[in-house]
Formats: sequence, C-alpha cells, structure tokens
Amino acid sequence: MVKNLKNKKKKKGFTLIELIIVIAIIAILAAIAIPKFGDVRKNANISADIANAKQIQGAVSIVIANGDAALPSSELVFVFDGNDKDGGTLETKVKEQLQDSIPKIKAATNKGGNFTVVVSTDGKATIKTASDGTTIYPNGTGDYEEK
Repeated sequence: MVKNLKNKKKKKGFTLIELIIVIAIIAILAAIAIPKFGDVRKNANISADIANAKQIQGAVSIVIANGDAALPSSELVFVFDGNDKDGGTLETKVKEQLQDSIPKIKAATNKGGNFTVVVSTDGKATIKTASDGTTIYPNGTGDYEEK
C-alpha cells in the first residue's frame, strides 16, 4: 500500500483560487486600460483634423501667394466637400493644390463631416467644421483648443 502511494506522481497545476486571482487582476488592468485607449484614439483623431486643417490653410495661402486666385472682395465661405457648387476659382485652385484630396473630419463629434473654409479679404483662412462651425485652425475652439 505504501509502495503504491509513493509511485503516484504529484499532479502539477494551478489551484482554482490562483486562477480566480489572476483573472481578477487582468480584469482590473483592463478596466484601467480601456478608457485610456479611448482618450488616445480621440486625441489622435483631433490631431489628424488639425493637421488636415493646416494643410487646407496652407493650400489657400499658396494659391493666393502664387496669384492663381484673387483675394476675395468679401469674406468667402465654402464647404470643402469635393463639389465645386459655386464654381469659385479659389475653391477649385485649393482643391487642385491638394491634388484633389478631400479630407474628412475624423473626430467623433463630427466624424465624416466636411471642413468649411472661411477666407477673409486679407487672404487669411480659418478652417471650421461644416456641421456646427467649431473652429479647428487657427485658434481652435471646443475639442480643438490647444492645451
């Protein structure tokens, strides 16, 4: 009998308590990490929108500086959506300058929306969201404020 007990091998493995503790630790880490990931993603989308707005503003400046389009006699507003509804020279030239690349807004509040470009009589462009008019660049407002 004693001989049989010695011949039995000890089973190796984790106890139920150990497994439950590990699962609890993983759950706590996930609860901390998931909200942080959401913030990182939101900030990345906002940064992408600001970068796109800077590109649009730069294109407006280049078109005006090159003399490809005249300064507007009054404030010019157009939605940067790929449709040249008003046939405006400045709008067309800006789209050509960006090689017909029409960026969309990535931030969650206006996701998939269009940029609105406001060009003043001195040639300065302000880029806003088409849906609610939030200024993106320069001097962003709301989520687009520089921190």
